Amino acid sequence: MSKTTDEAVLLTEQLASLESLEPQLRQLISAIIEQQDFAAHFNAEHVIKLQKLQPDTAQLLRSLVPLAQTYSHAPISNFHVGAVALGISGSIYLGANIEFSGQTLGQTVHAEQCVITNAWSHGESVIKQLAISAAPCGHCRQFINELTDASEINVLLPSQQPIKFDKLLPQSFGPSDLGVNDRLMQSSINDIALNSDDQLAQQAISAAINSYSPYSSCPSGVAIATSDAIFTGRYAENCAYNPSLAPLQGALINLRLARISFNDIKRVILVEKQLGDVSQDAINRRILEQLSVSDYQRIGY
Repeated sequence: MSKTTDEAVLLTEQLASLESLEPQLRQLISAIIEQQDFAAHFNAEHVIKLQKLQPDTAQLLRSLVPLAQTYSHAPISNFHVGAVALGISGSIYLGANIEFSGQTLGQTVHAEQCVITNAWSHGESVIKQLAISAAPCGHCRQFINELTDASEINVLLPSQQPIKFDKLLPQSFGPSDLGVNDRLMQSSINDIALNSDDQLAQQAISAAINSYSPYSSCPSGVAIATSDAIFTGRYAENCAYNPSLAPLQGALINLRLARISFNDIKRVILVEKQLGDVSQDAINRRILEQLSVSDYQRIGY
């Protein structure tokens, strides 16, 4: 798959973001991100190589924040936030804020939500360290608090000493306060009896099965098709409700992190409960209309 103009421009920006790094480290990172299938994820093997050149893991994460910021899509605020997460697997993930012109600000994806979705999509179960270009807002602190061992996450902020997450969110309200034992990135599989011969629908069903909705019991998933690939998103609920991340946003995150333009979206399928207390359908239609996507289908179970 050859690079589009948008992808080529983004790659140029990403390479430029590495200019302040030590030459050998810059050369290694450049070689990794220039790979066609790079999707804002350094696997454990990559990280081992990077750590030979930068043994201080916290500093390595901080040094990747400018790269993470290049994924930002902020046509409303023009404020570009980057986040870098180290998972328990040893992999490193990138994320950035994503905004949608013409939509309510509540549809904005925060960088912390983006990087956690990236890690979750790659099968990560625990976040150990999190470097961010700016202090996380209350919305993001609440979203992070949905994770297993959230209190132990080492948060790295600009020009500050590392701080444990529980210091950023004292007297927190979390899943346990609502009697929920599951956690985001470590939750039970949803029992959804639905089948399809359509590959895109199959991917949306799988996303719904693996989504996280312990508060509404309304699992949902989205699959997006471009000319060359399929991207999925899983519903990620939050005990405070408002910071919940819709499955369409999750799919758009994965598409953006794969350096694919929203203009390349050809078809979208939502799978959700037919008569649930929560529906993603109406907001999906508004966002997809703004993105000029007309081939959209809702499948109820």
